[in-house]
Amino acid sequence: MEKIIILSFSLILSLVACKRPEKRVNLGVEEKFFTKTVDNLSFIIPTNCYAYDHREKLISDCRDAIKGDCELIKIPLFTDSITVRVVSTREEMKKYTGLAAGGVAWLPTKTAYLLSNEKEGPPVKHELMHMITLSAWGDPDPTSLWMKEGIAAYAENQCNGYTDEQIYRFLLQDKLLLPMGSLTADFYREPEMIAYHQSAFMVQYLLSKYGVEKFKDLWTQGFANFEKIYGAPFARVEISIDNMAKHDYPKAPGIVWKTFSEGCQ
Repeated sequence: MEKIIILSFSLILSLVACKRPEKRVNLGVEEKFFTKTVDNLSFIIPTNCYAYDHREKLISDCRDAIKGDCELIKIPLFTDSITVRVVSTREEMKKYTGLAAGGVAWLPTKTAYLLSNEKEGPPVKHELMHMITLSAWGDPDPTSLWMKEGIAAYAENQCNGYTDEQIYRFLLQDKLLLPMGSLTADFYREPEMIAYHQSAFMVQYLLSKYGVEKFKDLWTQGFANFEKIYGAPFARVEISIDNMAKHDYPKAPGIVWKTFSEGCQ
């Protein structure tokens, strides 16, 4: 989960189908990397990290994620070239991207940076959804950033064993949901574990009830046009969103918020 930012470096990738680990000089430290290209995905994985021992699963997960993400937003299979760059720690992620995040999608170089270690799994579907939607639809209106992060979170649709709808139901029950004005005004200043999962279930509802075309219109035109696009004010639609969560989960999940709010594991 991240803001897309400008990075001040160039990433060199040999365009080869598969080769044995090789030495590269990166950030002043000599490292060995495994590189492999499968379909439109080129992988760069340090050989001394957890992901290297699980590289075939990571490659398979990325291929499946592109297929699933495209099916979710009903577009043809995404075939643009993407580089998947794996890092082992958040400190290393920050060196590359400026953010100590679990993942970063950097559109200008079509590079998805993924954190992978024994404790934190890579947010494959999330970051690849960013790459696909931003490539297909362009940047969202500033008031639609909740949609950008919401659809990426919905692509994963799980956190600590709960779906986005279950999390939304808990947030509704405990009166933790954020006002829509807060999500549209300055999304990234809001509590991450609330904002992302609240947005994810709202995205799920809008896509399931109204389809992708209206969603794309709101993405580009901004939240001020919600009623024009959906034919009803958001306040009315929000009631339906709440009612769907209540119907599907009459009893809210017993989430321990103090633990849950520390992040998805």
